[in-house]
Amino acid sequence: MKETITTKTLNTVIVDDDIQSRKILGILLKKFPQVKVVGEASNLVSAVDIIKEKKPDSIFLDIQLGSNSGFELIEKISNNAKVIFISAYDKYALRAFEVNALDYLTKPIEKDRLALTVSRLLEMKNKNGNTEIKDPDANPDLLRNTEEDAPAPAGKIKKIEFDIVDNLDGDDLEDPDSEDDAEEKSVNSDPSKHLEYDDRLFITSDGVSKFIKISSIQCITAEKDYSYIYLTGSKKLLILKPMVEWEERLTRKYFVRIHRSTIINLEYVEKVEKWFNASYRVYMQNISEPFQMSRRYASKLKERFK
Repeated sequence: MKETITTKTLNTVIVDDDIQSRKILGILLKKFPQVKVVGEASNLVSAVDIIKEKKPDSIFLDIQLGSNSGFELIEKISNNAKVIFISAYDKYALRAFEVNALDYLTKPIEKDRLALTVSRLLEMKNKNGNTEIKDPDANPDLLRNTEEDAPAPAGKIKKIEFDIVDNLDGDDLEDPDSEDDAEEKSVNSDPSKHLEYDDRLFITSDGVSKFIKISSIQCITAEKDYSYIYLTGSKKLLILKPMVEWEERLTRKYFVRIHRSTIINLEYVEKVEKWFNASYRVYMQNISEPFQMSRRYASKLKERFK
């Protein structure tokens, strides 16, 4: 009988005060059959309770939890779970490793980077004696090598799973059983609700919720399922909202798409200069680097302002 090493289930808890961030990480972790999300928490108190109850092997922990910090959680738990800190910024990385964090991931989380973290978790679990010998035919969920139909070593990540993540659409992020999610979608994520220039938008960025004026948005750039908002005063926020939704909701009187990854506010354009291959470079106020306007979008813009 052919033998191979398989890994027991790796239980993990996600702690993040942003519901969409928890949802996306949960979807990404589902691509690894050995990993099981046994609980989620949005604040310090519920995180302590869930960790005490579930006793997870690992914790994916956001640095900023509203008015609290993920570092405060470390001080309140005695569980030996491996901690993976998550943040939109890298400035907390040194302190994270000072408290013996296993890893530090920056938002938006890269799928390949997450795979390395999961691999490390599995290897550490194996080294602690949490492995067993089984017949591979008795374990259909065992990850397979994409190049040959042979059992993959414990901790090896299957590339085809990443391709699925690349194709996630909005429906994949919805949880039909969550009333809170449905309410949040109806208030904040309805693409049919157009935003006027003097409106305000309620957003959550890096665990902090706030209102921003639409008129204060200078430009928006794509970052996969996320987007960066450049505000007046040189502020830059990362939020979970795709470019297509921005394009549908923002008023076309002021906001135009100049590239598949860039939307600008015409009010803040400093100058436009010709560039290579009939493209242009667009300079915005208080932003040092220009944005490229592709030939296709430049043609659309010219037609619009004839």
